[in-house]
Amino acid sequence: MIARTLPCALAGARIRPGAFPLLAALVWMSCPWPAAGADSPAQDAASRSAQSPAGAPTAAGKLETLVVRAARSPLPAAKFGGSATVLGRELLAQRQGIPLGDLLRSVPGLAVSRAGVVGGQTQLRMRGGEANQVLVFIDGMPANDPAQGSAFNAAHLFNQGLESIAVIRGPQSSLWGSDALSGLIDIATWPAGEGRGGSLLAEGGSNAWQRYGARFAHRGEGWRGKLGASWLRTDGQNIARNGGERDGYENVTLDLGLRRRIAGALGAEIDLRRTDAANQFDGVDFATGLPADRDNATDATHIQGRAAIRLDSPNGRWNHLLSYALTDTDNRNRTENAFAPSGFDRNSAAGQAAVYGYQGSFAPVSEHWLTAAFERREENFRQRGPVSFGDPNRDERLTANSWVLEYRGDFRENLHILASGRRDDNSDFGSKNTGRLSAAWRIGGGPFKARGAWGTGIKNPSFTERFGYFVSFIGNPELAPEQSEGWEAGFDLRPSGDLWQFSLTWFDERLRDEINGFVFDAAQGGFTARNDAGLSKRKGLELNGRWKPTADLRLSFAYTWLDASEEDPDAGVQVREIRRPEHAANLNLHWRSPGRRVNLNLNLDCNGRQDDYHFPPSPPYRQRVRLDSFVLATLAASYRLGQGWEAFARVENGLNERYEEVFGFRALGRAFYAGVRYRFGE
Repeated sequence: MIARTLPCALAGARIRPGAFPLLAALVWMSCPWPAAGADSPAQDAASRSAQSPAGAPTAAGKLETLVVRAARSPLPAAKFGGSATVLGRELLAQRQGIPLGDLLRSVPGLAVSRAGVVGGQTQLRMRGGEANQVLVFIDGMPANDPAQGSAFNAAHLFNQGLESIAVIRGPQSSLWGSDALSGLIDIATWPAGEGRGGSLLAEGGSNAWQRYGARFAHRGEGWRGKLGASWLRTDGQNIARNGGERDGYENVTLDLGLRRRIAGALGAEIDLRRTDAANQFDGVDFATGLPADRDNATDATHIQGRAAIRLDSPNGRWNHLLSYALTDTDNRNRTENAFAPSGFDRNSAAGQAAVYGYQGSFAPVSEHWLTAAFERREENFRQRGPVSFGDPNRDERLTANSWVLEYRGDFRENLHILASGRRDDNSDFGSKNTGRLSAAWRIGGGPFKARGAWGTGIKNPSFTERFGYFVSFIGNPELAPEQSEGWEAGFDLRPSGDLWQFSLTWFDERLRDEINGFVFDAAQGGFTARNDAGLSKRKGLELNGRWKPTADLRLSFAYTWLDASEEDPDAGVQVREIRRPEHAANLNLHWRSPGRRVNLNLNLDCNGRQDDYHFPPSPPYRQRVRLDSFVLATLAASYRLGQGWEAFARVENGLNERYEEVFGFRALGRAFYAGVRYRFGE
């Protein structure tokens, strides 16, 4: 486990050549600044909306929801023709400090798979896609791990200090590149408000759960900054079906954000985030193909950083953004091996992705915007481990240059068009083009909005798929990128007032050249990856809504029907994709007392039956198995004590469901938590 004392996240970071621009920007930002007035309206709005899609004021003074990553600049939700769900500050506070994966179960079109207890690998799949086809941003910083299949492991992010989560479904590669084939998730942490403020948190609970957190923010004349820290530790429960060895978890996270107006409409931004996490897990017993008690552990260090300079013209019609983003990850594993001299195998996988970018936007008239962007991405991959099925010890590198063009147009205030195209020139995969077109039409300016979108996407093979892994996975350097095409159509009903709203979406996507990572190579005695010849078909229905009969009572719901299948290369027929339930639903009921002193939140997540694979030690080496459906009930309550103090408590898995989301890995049973929070300042 990681050290019990809080490490210095910034001083302890590994300094690699690609990180020097970011560190230089940090030094530059920390230097004395000339006196400056208040932020200009254009820069202030851009920084605020880029940091949080929770909302921005309209001309009438009402907050309007912004979907930050649905376009290359923040886009009002009313003008977006695709599908997006935004979880705002109020809802996140009501759900309390649960893991990110549990929060996202309530979002239509999203499937969550956690390998056992808290800290176990947590995968997010969108509309039937793979886990590494969803791109995740945290405060504008890409968070996918290039050393772990280019996927985002949601196990290490918890709902503490989060301001909003925007889930944008459908192909987004034309805007954001390879990892956004199925969609993206944009996460914003708590921003700096007016003046000075912050919060302190302490929580305890089942399985020796301990969680502490602190956040501080200050806004001065021409600048604002925030700093957050959290520490979590739990003994966990046993993952394996047999035995009693507990699998614990520990997490330390620090994050920093700074905004500075230099002069006029010229401003600078910087964000840094570091997570040190350690989780214990049970390895697979090759005699049964099922997890068994093992003293295995993973230590992970994930660092994300971003520095940017913004310049807006005085009239706000010409905007420039120069940025640099860095993702730096290091995953170190210790697994039991009776044949190793020390009794353990030690291996590691580290990755670094640096993105240099320029973006310029121009509005010849207020109803039309043109945006052009250039990005250069440099990825490095380093893997070390014992030689087994081939040599996994690799040092690899790839680069890509990308050009993006986007058009946004408003016609007669009711019709909104968004079109984008992208070209990627990759050092290893050649040139690929992607595009997207969406339209939103508010009929007669009333409560009914019809919308539709079409788009294409790509997903490059990961380093692991191409070059292998430590134990029994053999890489295939000849893999080609996956390519998708899809469309969606839907409507939103949002009458004036806040009584109710309803949305429905139908989508249909096709994926070709899907990478199958479960191909058994009998000649080499291990699994490998290949591009399948058939189509992966994904279609479904998403609906969600909300009803607010009184000012203090709210009922929200979501439902997804998904038909995701791939062609079985042996039988030549379509079979269901694994770990994607056909039916999933969510129901959330929230009540607060008239004086807002008491809050009660009941959340029900219903997950239908789904398939998975079991890998026995003898032929056929892979068997399809069925995972049972389950219902997760969470009850959360809070009581405002006054003078900034609040007490809270919750029960997770209140029905004590016994279920598995990954075959053989048991999930947590019923658990209780309680704590206290103190808020101060603005």
